[in-house]
Amino acid sequence: MKLSSGFLATIEKENEGSSSADNYLRYTKLDQGKPANFALLEQDPLEYWLVWGVAKENDSMKPFRFLEQPSQADIDLELGSDYVQSMNYDKTAVRKPSQCLTWPVYNWDINKVQVLEVSHISLARQFAKYGLNKKYSRNLLDWDFELSKIKADMVKYELLIVPRDEDEHDEAAMEKAWRAAEKAGFDLNRIVTGGDPFSEG
Repeated sequence: MKLSSGFLATIEKENEGSSSADNYLRYTKLDQGKPANFALLEQDPLEYWLVWGVAKENDSMKPFRFLEQPSQADIDLELGSDYVQSMNYDKTAVRKPSQCLTWPVYNWDINKVQVLEVSHISLARQFAKYGLNKKYSRNLLDWDFELSKIKADMVKYELLIVPRDEDEHDEAAMEKAWRAAEKAGFDLNRIVTGGDPFSEG
């Protein structure tokens, strides 16, 4: 039986009583009316391109990431013979590569360091709006963010930048957790090659 290192790491983490899924702030899974509250741990995001592959064997989805915008030949080579490129929402064409902005963040709701991968351009634009505004960019890491999922005619994501509530949000605890993650070898770049930013495994 051949299993990916990522899957083995997931099993290992679940055996330890926690799931590697906890390491990611998945905004698409948010419930309406329950925003995620977090702080960025690094000012500049990691940028790359994301392509979703579908396994021919069982239709499971797998992300493939590229540092540069991939050509169709690049995508075909990376997906190999076991995966095909996923289709768009309307199933009328293949889903185009999406440019991602990704940060390590501190999730105030669960007091944990996580990875936030932003693959929706509408949400990436909202991050850019704040990150390029001098009013915020000088001390971007001192602000908190509130990210909401809004279901209307179509799903939308709304990002607000808010002053940090020092009574509710313990900066010392955040810094301690971030130092511990870095000491344990946290490396966001591993995500590009399909690895776990939290573990070299």
